[in-house]
Amino acid sequence: MIDWFYYLCDILICLAVIIGAIRFVKGPTTLDRILAFDFITVCVAAAVILYSIQLKTSYYIEVLIIFCLLGFTTTLAFMDSLFREKEERES
Repeated sequence: MIDWFYYLCDILICLAVIIGAIRFVKGPTTLDRILAFDFITVCVAAAVILYSIQLKTSYYIEVLIIFCLLGFTTTLAFMDSLFREKEERES
């Protein structure tokens, strides 16, 4: 009975990743692309959590923690780079 719920969640997460990828490609500004990348990493993390729940295992949680830290660090690095470029243009 709960299997249909897992499939529904899988479909919704895939749809969210597709929407994020569209925003990543079409984003008119760099900030839109950075936020779309962060959104995609959160969706992938949700997919890994859902997969771990479906298999009833906790092996993927360690990988998930590393992936989330890398995604967050990458987003911060992009934002720092964006603000440094803005400061250089203003001065």
